[in-house]
Amino acid sequence: MCNFTDDINYLVSASKMLSSMAVAYGNSHTFDCCYLGNQQEVVELGQGFIEKIIPLNEYSIFDIASLTKLFTCVAVLMLIEKRKINMTDTIVALDKRFSRLFDVSIYDVLTYRANLKSPERIADQNSYNDALKQVFSIFPSKEKSEKLYSDMHALVLKYVVESVTDTRFDDFLRDNIFKPLNMHTTYGDVPYDKLDNCVSYNYEHKIINGKYIIDRDVKLGTPHDPKARILKSQSSAISGHAGIFSTLLDMVKFCQALLSGELISYGTLSLIGVNQSGYLKPSGEYQQYMGLICFSKSVVKRFSEVPEWMGQKAFALSGYTGCHLAIDPESGVFEVMLGNRCHNRVSLIHPIYDLASYNLNPDGSGTVIWRNGRKVVSSFQYVYNKDEYLHKPVYERLKQMQLI
Repeated sequence: MCNFTDDINYLVSASKMLSSMAVAYGNSHTFDCCYLGNQQEVVELGQGFIEKIIPLNEYSIFDIASLTKLFTCVAVLMLIEKRKINMTDTIVALDKRFSRLFDVSIYDVLTYRANLKSPERIADQNSYNDALKQVFSIFPSKEKSEKLYSDMHALVLKYVVESVTDTRFDDFLRDNIFKPLNMHTTYGDVPYDKLDNCVSYNYEHKIINGKYIIDRDVKLGTPHDPKARILKSQSSAISGHAGIFSTLLDMVKFCQALLSGELISYGTLSLIGVNQSGYLKPSGEYQQYMGLICFSKSVVKRFSEVPEWMGQKAFALSGYTGCHLAIDPESGVFEVMLGNRCHNRVSLIHPIYDLASYNLNPDGSGTVIWRNGRKVVSSFQYVYNKDEYLHKPVYERLKQMQLI
């Protein structure tokens, strides 16, 4: 176990933006890690919340949220290396259910060059079948979006993998990634006897247009992402863009396997972080930098999830629940953090004009007085604190370990 500085402890111990975080960093053959905070803090009984502390430990299972996208990306790249598919193949040629993606290629989807949309919000559908109908109605929009990053692309690629391999996506990941890497605590569908190890993401608080909202639907082992929840079925638990549950040590195995070439070649790994979309626009602003499904290093730091100290071929992803993963093929190092910004936290206030009016500090930390007078810790603007309280301390530790 590592001894972090006060900087990284700030996110859990001082600001309490995160109820828990498990952090690891290293290279293909060595790593250091740390566990901070609680797997669960409260439960709701009757009309109120009561304290129920379950400390975090190495067996705690996190909802890795959008870090799932990297598994989807790697699955596609494995098929490309095995010559099962090509970058130029159209989506409809590989899966005829996507009839509106007849001129959209694998490359277009991997690089976000196609702006994919569903006719209606998938999360708002009333049933699995209604949601699936929206998935297969995804189309390339002509809108020029400022934000290229989207769930739609990894969601489409999940079904392409299934169609090409004639295998459930969950089974493909299990047989080609989880089992070969001995990732024995990584799941789509968490076994019943492991639910007590799951980190709680329930009771997320939001204030939207003056309305006070608490999400009570995120049961243990249930994806936080509403699209992943509605698309979860007996035949498919992992949605491509979200849906994987894992422990920190299993995620270390995944990162180290990527760096050591066990899943895809170094050359292919090095392509993931190469900018495919970003450029300087005539207005003087920059279009978002994206590689293959993942964020590339950008000249505008706030447009990227890649730590500033990583190289030009590095790539990264973050998850809504508070997770983060970054890999730098050139220096051969990784950083992975599984965190929880949702459990009994105020994660969103919209619109907001004055942080002080909600009793919050300039960095978004502090407590918000709920309508019933209860004080609720804020994780609002947590994402803007990762550079200072996660990436920089990890960089210092990697230097101490003489890995960079």
